[in-house]
Amino acid sequence: MSKTYYGKFNQSQVRRWLDSSACRDFRDARYPNVRLRANQARTKASVFLVINRKGKTLWQKRGQWPMVCIDTLLSDLPAVMARLADQEKPASEQFVTVGQLLNWYVDHIKSNQTISLSWRKNSRSIVKTQLKYLSLIAISEIQYIDIDEKLIKPMLAAGLAPNYIKLAVQVLKRAFGAAASLRIIASNPLAGYQVQMSIRLPSVAGAQLRESDLSELFEQIATQPHQVRVFFLLMLMFGTRINETRLARWEHFAGDWWEIPAENTKSGTAHRLPLTQTAKGLLLAYKQWQLKTKGKRAVLFQGESGVISIRTAQYWSERIRFKEFTSHSLRKLCRTIIADLGTDTMVGERILNHALPILLRTYVHSQLNTGMTNALEEYHQALIAKGFANCVAEIAPRSSLDPQSTQTNNGAGWV
Repeated sequence: MSKTYYGKFNQSQVRRWLDSSACRDFRDARYPNVRLRANQARTKASVFLVINRKGKTLWQKRGQWPMVCIDTLLSDLPAVMARLADQEKPASEQFVTVGQLLNWYVDHIKSNQTISLSWRKNSRSIVKTQLKYLSLIAISEIQYIDIDEKLIKPMLAAGLAPNYIKLAVQVLKRAFGAAASLRIIASNPLAGYQVQMSIRLPSVAGAQLRESDLSELFEQIATQPHQVRVFFLLMLMFGTRINETRLARWEHFAGDWWEIPAENTKSGTAHRLPLTQTAKGLLLAYKQWQLKTKGKRAVLFQGESGVISIRTAQYWSERIRFKEFTSHSLRKLCRTIIADLGTDTMVGERILNHALPILLRTYVHSQLNTGMTNALEEYHQALIAKGFANCVAEIAPRSSLDPQSTQTNNGAGWV
């Protein structure tokens, strides 16, 4: 006996099938993609949409009769099948241009919490400002030479740093990779492209900052405007990330601590850094300068419309022409010097806000604060010995510093 009952999809025939037939499935020849399957008690029926995709038959449950209205389901069926067919279209039909694919990618990652906020913001900015040069190229026609001629050369002509160009290429390739992985496009035409095909990137080993570079580095930073100078000094003093630093507000500096809120950190957890006397002196002098020259501000680093943008902070990095300097290199240098001073590894990791195992973090919490304070005091003294005070001579008057001693007059705030 057949396992399928054929009839018309209406309330009376569905009820008759359940009450008087032993067939498990019910079909209507007019709607070959719809199936009803009875439950064991034959009181209800699951409603399925049956589709063929890549040689496989897939059953998608749409609900249960009588809770699902058959008439409504059938009236919506053409639109549902059109959407499913659209998902099967090749790239040339879904996305015609590179710009359309890039806009999809920005929207695709917009609320994805598993991707860092900085990557999502950078991607949106780069798509808008740099990858626009590729936006009108047809996906089916894009070639490696297009990246070289229409992206990399214009960015080089604009004086942008090689590492920023590399980031732009990474965003482009990540967008194509995501679309190919989700089978929105049939294949990834940029899978084999490497930015090194077009430009030479700085050697990682040669570009790495070392403690022996500090004196020259301080001289380079000293040539920058006040905001830029203090921005990078704070990063070097505390090993903070670029977003943690640029989003700093005066209210975050309370008493003996720099309180970095969770929304400003990469890990998504609030971070507390002890303020040494050196740091307090720098902040006090900078706040006085800001009040005198800019007026009262809520943020440390003021842009045209609020806090400086991530692109502005990156531009500041590009202004310092020293060993392919980047803001992240200061963070790595901070960690290296702290380790060389003999600081406990766990304390060093906590200063940089690297995640610690929960049990370990709880067990040593009382010891971590003391360890961080002692480590930063020793580290900041090491920076002073390498020329830190000369770098901030315009902020803390040179006359208040005694080059023969680690002590200074009260006006400068250094120890």
